[in-house]
Amino acid sequence: MRDAVRRLVAEGALCFIDSRTIEVPKLSLANHRDVLFARMQLEPEAGKRAFGQLTQTDLEQLIAYDMAVNEAIAMNDVNAYMRSNFAFHFHIYRKADAPVLLRLIEILWLQSGPSMRFIAGQYGAQTVTVDHHKEATDALTRRDRESFVSALREDIAQGMEFIRNAELPELPK
Repeated sequence: MRDAVRRLVAEGALCFIDSRTIEVPKLSLANHRDVLFARMQLEPEAGKRAFGQLTQTDLEQLIAYDMAVNEAIAMNDVNAYMRSNFAFHFHIYRKADAPVLLRLIEILWLQSGPSMRFIAGQYGAQTVTVDHHKEATDALTRRDRESFVSALREDIAQGMEFIRNAELPELPK
């Protein structure tokens, strides 16, 4: 257990307050900008690399994940929303067959995920009304890689903007 906690601290997902207290760090504006920049570089690249590997079966699974995301939003089920959104994205990223890229993306999600979960929990899953999963699956259906990657990029930006607006409202945009 200690090794797992130390690893999460090293990856920025947790921080030690003192020798007995651990907390999830609040995403500062500076960290938010860095995480957004890194995600906007790495995740579209993973999507681009995965695109040619995604099959009809993968498309059907991505559509199912997107439907689960939409259902979770409609039911205001934050946990189901978070699980389904994660499953959608990481199904794509795993197909990139780029383990270093995948590990870096996982670390970024560890850093931004708690803020997203906290905010969605405070405001409800229904506040997360826009995603770009349908645009991504439609582009995959058309075999339009550029539109697929663009939809992923827009989805990442929208999610990070949601965190920024909810958690950092006093800071200038």
